Amino acid sequence: MFHHSKKNESKDSQSGLTLIECLVAIVVTALTVSAVAPVAIFSVATRVRNQRTEQALQLAQGELDKVRLTIEQGGDYTARLTELNLMVSPASTAVNVAAPSRFRAYSESIDSFTDARKIDSDNDGDSDFAVQLFRTAGIVDTTSTPVAFEVGVRVYDARAEDNVASLLTDSSSLGFTSGEGDVNRRPLAVLYTQVTQGDRAGALCHYWERSTGSSPTTLQCS
Repeated sequence: MFHHSKKNESKDSQSGLTLIECLVAIVVTALTVSAVAPVAIFSVATRVRNQRTEQALQLAQGELDKVRLTIEQGGDYTARLTELNLMVSPASTAVNVAAPSRFRAYSESIDSFTDARKIDSDNDGDSDFAVQLFRTAGIVDTTSTPVAFEVGVRVYDARAEDNVASLLTDSSSLGFTSGEGDVNRRPLAVLYTQVTQGDRAGALCHYWERSTGSSPTTLQCS
């Protein structure tokens, strides 16, 4: 009976995983985690980046809608365009307008087409974006009211202020990413459009002149 008890004790002491088996299990688990973790990190970073880009596009479209609404209301809207912080650039086209050289707080006045106005989109007290809104001189009517001009809006990440001396104008590229990418120098969203006052006398002539750079010969524009 004593011999039988010792035999069972010997079997019990040898049951379970050995140290080598535990080490192998740990190594296999570590390899699996190391293979999956980068994919998860890339996925999360890409989703966050795309969400910010979508917000920037909505913000840019909203700025353009304000300008279009002001033009559609008619009248002498020159002062209202200034109130929208729509600054005039000497560039011939909106694409050629220089990148921002200064970021201004939302409460500060904008006095240059190279100023970008910071926006706190989630009201947490910290700026999330910076909007550069500008227009070309375009064509004016007899009352010096702009009737055909190009409008541009660029939306940067607020953190791009750290690189304000070397900002670019081409939009940041979308793609699979694991970090910030080039959002610290390039805008998240860029929109350009041409705005024309359509309910004024001679509006078609102004549009022709703005599009071709010369006066139409087949229209009566006097």
